[in-house]
Parts: sequence; structure tokens; C-alpha cells
Amino acid sequence: MAITKNNLRSKLYSTLYTHLNTYVSDPDSRSKQWIFSSYPDYTAPNFIGYPIIVINKIEVDKAFETFDNTNSEKTVPLIVGVFSTKASVVDTVSDSVDVAMAMTIDKSLTHQDYSEQEGQIIIKNKPVHYRLHKYMVSVDL
Repeated sequence: MAITKNNLRSKLYSTLYTHLNTYVSDPDSRSKQWIFSSYPDYTAPNFIGYPIIVINKIEVDKAFETFDNTNSEKTVPLIVGVFSTKASVVDTVSDSVDVAMAMTIDKSLTHQDYSEQEGQIIIKNKPVHYRLHKYMVSVDL
């Protein structure tokens, strides 16, 4: 199913998730889910541990939605976060994410811009390093 105005958020998310899950390997070779739609509960006994990838929810500017549906292209931010207790692992996974995002994800998507933010947070008295990748893509609808 193609990305359309009627399924923009859900289809764009599932397309991105499938693409990253296919082309970005878990450096710890775990056979569990390590790509998430929100930050997992790290206090849960079944928390997989780090590294993890979090794909932010897809946000579409409301100005995009017109009454006559004449818009045929929309720029949408895709935000992918990489988290690990080791900065070097954040770098390695981030490199893989960048390589995957440089590939054709879907024929209706065109890369427009890129920015990133990195830092460190303390979780359970341990530093967790992160890098947030923000890819601006144009969606041809």
C-alpha cells in the first residue's frame, strides 16, 4: 500500500520502521525487538537493555490538511533516536541509521534536510548517551 494523504502518519511510520529494522543491525545480535515507537519502560523486568532505537511519532503540520485536498507534497520530520550506555555504540548505530536513511526508503520520499542533537541523560544512576537524528523528507502524495 502506498503512502497517501489518508494514511500518511501510520504508513510513513510503518515504512520507516520496516526499513530501519531491515537495514540497521542490532550490535548485540539480540533476537528481541530493539526499535520502538516510544521510549520503553526501563524499569520493567523485561526491558531489553541498550542499545535501542526510538522512532518518534510522525507529526504533520495541520496547515497541510486543506478542504479541497489540493496539496500533493508535504515536508515531514522523521526523528530517530539512538540510545546506549556506550557513546561508541551510539556512533556505530548512528552510522548505520545514516546509511539506511540515505537509501531509497519509498519512491514517494525525497530527503530535504538533516540535523542532529546529542547528549547524555542519567537513568538508574547510569549515563545513557543519545543522538537524535532529524531527517526532513518531502512526501509526494
